[in-house]
Amino acid sequence: MQEVIEFLRHNEVALLFLVMALGYLLGHIKIGWFSLGTIAGSLIVGLVIGLAKFEVSPIIKSVGFGVFIYAVGLRVGPQFFDGMKKDGLKLVTMSLVACLTGFAVVWATSAWLGFPLGIAPGILAGAMTNTPTLGAAEQAITSGAVALPQGLTAEMAMSSVAVAYAITYLFGTVGRIVLFKMLPRMFGYDLAAEAKKLEASMSGASAEDDPYSDYFSEFSAQGVRGYKLTNQQLAGQPLRKLQGHLPDRLVIERVERGGKILDLKDDLTLQAGDLVAVSGHTSDLIHGPELIGPEVLDKALLDITGESIEVLVTNKGAAGKTLAQVGREAGFGCYLKRLLRAGVEQRVTGGFTLMKGDLLFITGTRTHVDRLAQYLGYAVHRSAVTDLFTLAVGMVLGSLLGAVSVKLFGVPVSLGSAGGLLLAGIVISFLRSRHPTFGNIPGGARAVLEDIGLTIFIVVVGLTAGSSVVEVLKTSGPGVFLVGVAVTLATAVLPWLWGMYVLRLNPVINIGACTGAGVITAALKAVSEEAGSSLPALGYPVPYAVSTIVLTVMGYVILQLP
Repeated sequence: MQEVIEFLRHNEVALLFLVMALGYLLGHIKIGWFSLGTIAGSLIVGLVIGLAKFEVSPIIKSVGFGVFIYAVGLRVGPQFFDGMKKDGLKLVTMSLVACLTGFAVVWATSAWLGFPLGIAPGILAGAMTNTPTLGAAEQAITSGAVALPQGLTAEMAMSSVAVAYAITYLFGTVGRIVLFKMLPRMFGYDLAAEAKKLEASMSGASAEDDPYSDYFSEFSAQGVRGYKLTNQQLAGQPLRKLQGHLPDRLVIERVERGGKILDLKDDLTLQAGDLVAVSGHTSDLIHGPELIGPEVLDKALLDITGESIEVLVTNKGAAGKTLAQVGREAGFGCYLKRLLRAGVEQRVTGGFTLMKGDLLFITGTRTHVDRLAQYLGYAVHRSAVTDLFTLAVGMVLGSLLGAVSVKLFGVPVSLGSAGGLLLAGIVISFLRSRHPTFGNIPGGARAVLEDIGLTIFIVVVGLTAGSSVVEVLKTSGPGVFLVGVAVTLATAVLPWLWGMYVLRLNPVINIGACTGAGVITAALKAVSEEAGSSLPALGYPVPYAVSTIVLTVMGYVILQLP
């Protein structure tokens, strides 16, 4: 065993990835429906192995955290800025209630119980399951931005942060998942029944107001048939008057004249004798001969290849419209497969309102999907190539921004490297959502940056804190756990009450917003299962983005207070 320890002392790479591998295995052990996850598992393994007093270069931890927090900014940027608009401000207040409640409880109880420096941000990070808070506190301590009390070293303070996080994280996760599932029942709501009523109101209203809204539906295109145009009422009509207005929800896909396939332009005028390919539901296509003319079998006409593309909503004119309106105005011939907001799949109904930054997965023929992409914003052409220039420049600018210090009431205040990198990522992702021609970072690449950066950071934190974990547990362990329980309960219940009785949100949207304000995706999955619907996800993205940012800053600020 001593030989193994000595080998690991001189091989940091092997040490890091050994802890990471063991942490992954521990984090994925399931007890019923619960598992720790990779991050908590890696921290616990790091703390245990760290009892052997390993030394790891601090630059590894700094790089890991920098990459992680910048990637977080890239993920939440568009939703953060959209949340600042009028319609999103209600959900922003949900985040503020949760974050300010957690901050107040931690600060007051830590001062009352006399916890050593570092415990408070660790409790805030663990009880609210927001690891960037932990990183911001670590950065504040190592950068010298925090004045350490006599006899307390930076290593001791960082150990307190890590151990407090580990103690409170478990109940912070399990407690809130259970509580969020119970809250609607405790207040007399059947979440599944409420979700069905909400879905009916969103879908029913759109269908009643707009009978053509289901053009923008996966179930509209069930087949393609060819017809020879003999109906004189259609001959002489331009396509712009026909597309989206044909009876039985039929869509013209192709026109052949004199053996040539014509471009489907809005000003194309149909002529008697044209061969017309039409798509629609099978039950509607049987009326084609009555509407257009006799059916024909023409290989060139019917050889239509569908395309699947991803479209990012960037156009101001499309944002704020419902899917029913989009379907009526530009969705004919296109079929919506999925819709993501901040990486979270949303429940698709005709009444769903689009926001900038939404990602739509659409299928249809080339002409129709290109038209819809132009209407919505930008067709995302997936590339495996990462724009490393924008990535590197963004991280440099974030680091410079974090180093800027201004005096507020005579006290120097700065964002710190955590806040600067987070803000840089947010701004760059926001700009890319509006101008998608630069800064490409594929979703998979961003996820790897976020996961590997956070895991490396957590592993180093655990290894360096392991030598003092026993002492922290002896002196502060029980008190830290109880304060963490109080924070977890308060930050779940108060936002729910705020949403129900102040904002008067629908309970389905409210519980989704509570999980976002609490920065806990696992709870969103739990309440979605409870509701039997993905509608709770409608309330999740904006509070999640805002809470992630606010809690990160709080990890730095709470160390500055007496």
